[in-house]
Amino acid sequence: MSRTIAVAGTATMFTERSVEADGFDIRYYQAGVGEPLIVLHGAGGSRLTPALGLLARDFRVVAVELPGWGAEPNDRSQTLGDLAETVATAADALGHQRYHVLGASLGGAVALHLALLYPERVISLVLEAPAQFRTGARPVSEIPAAEIVRAFRHHPERPPAWQAPDPQVQARSWPVVDRVLVRTPPYDEKVAEQLRRCHVRTLVLFGTQDGVIPPENGRIYRRLMQNCSLQYVYDAAHAIQEDRAEAFADITGDFLRRGMHYLIPDEDTMINP
Repeated sequence: MSRTIAVAGTATMFTERSVEADGFDIRYYQAGVGEPLIVLHGAGGSRLTPALGLLARDFRVVAVELPGWGAEPNDRSQTLGDLAETVATAADALGHQRYHVLGASLGGAVALHLALLYPERVISLVLEAPAQFRTGARPVSEIPAAEIVRAFRHHPERPPAWQAPDPQVQARSWPVVDRVLVRTPPYDEKVAEQLRRCHVRTLVLFGTQDGVIPPENGRIYRRLMQNCSLQYVYDAAHAIQEDRAEAFADITGDFLRRGMHYLIPDEDTMINP
């Protein structure tokens, strides 16, 4: 069974399918042609953003739903590495041996562990406000309701419209988030040491108005990873893909297309309007 889903603000149509992987029925959304780009969502669940629609012009975008965010619960995944293993198994089942990876927030942390586990498979890595390092961050549960929208979206009026997480999905997924992320230290020394040996070409993006994870955490990745570029996106909060779709797709697409010709700056840079 499959169905097609239109992406707001673009002419792109994604096809929804599922694949068996690691004992889970994994739902995924696919559009476009070209080199595969595996996309991993944040704790709120899958989002087919306008930025992904734009990226599908040049890449085969495969947005994978992590186990625990679909119809079945996930009581097995205990770590970010466990989730990364499942994603790698799903990619294998779909016939993708080498691929780019884009991860947002929680998905950014999973993507990072995928690159640590299988660096030979990951062509390049894009981390959007990754949640691996969270120094100075407030737990989302402690952000006042009046501030929560602006913490994620500096421009909630732009498409797609702001959507609060589905309570039923949260009931299934939050125990997973709690196990693999919330209970881990905001600065994990073991992961930091692993990153010093990671050579995967990486782009880290933070919005200047991020109200979930302080953007200064981006410098940790830049300091630890040998082939890492850090860029700040002006006028965007935590969900950069939704606040600044065109800017996000432009810089991400350029990074993925140009390979080692993409120049890694020595200093932090900022993407302006």
